[in-house]
Amino acid sequence: MSSFAAVADSNDTIPNRMEEALSERAVTSHPREKRLLRVRAAGFPRRLLSALLDFLIVALATIGVATFATMALGVKLPSAKEFGTDFVLAGLLDRNPMVLGAIGLFAGLGALYQIYLAGILGQSIGMRLMRLRIITTRGQSPGPLIAVARCFFLALSLAPAGLGFLWCIFDRERRALHDHLASTHVIVDEP
Repeated sequence: MSSFAAVADSNDTIPNRMEEALSERAVTSHPREKRLLRVRAAGFPRRLLSALLDFLIVALATIGVATFATMALGVKLPSAKEFGTDFVLAGLLDRNPMVLGAIGLFAGLGALYQIYLAGILGQSIGMRLMRLRIITTRGQSPGPLIAVARCFFLALSLAPAGLGFLWCIFDRERRALHDHLASTHVIVDEP
């Protein structure tokens, strides 16, 4: 079990549930001084399951939007026999607008999903189901600028076969590459 401490100014806001959960562990000597929050870092299996749930949600949303768009435009959808990894790879190499559009739609929806839910609110749907939360080193939700940077760094983490994400297995604080670059932590959101 790995834990770390986040420093929060007394003027900073902490999400209500997390503040309640951590209030017993907060050490204060004066109201104007900084508080030390003790939290538990999320492990790799829980983070992986959360990421897979988020991937599934974004993939289903992409399939729904792409299907609606192709039906509205009257474009013929590929049959089940035609569709597969060969279809996607051939579509990429041939610059097929349907395949490129679907991949772009997936990337765009995924970025919006990560920036808004995970970055600004501090939890994506998969993270909420797995009881995880993203915080900064000050104990707050990341906010819009850090969320955009974290989303960009997440793409860099996943680019080399997911090695940046696997980093959290060996890291003492259980932080992935994108967590280090964006100065965020993924913690267990204890009730």
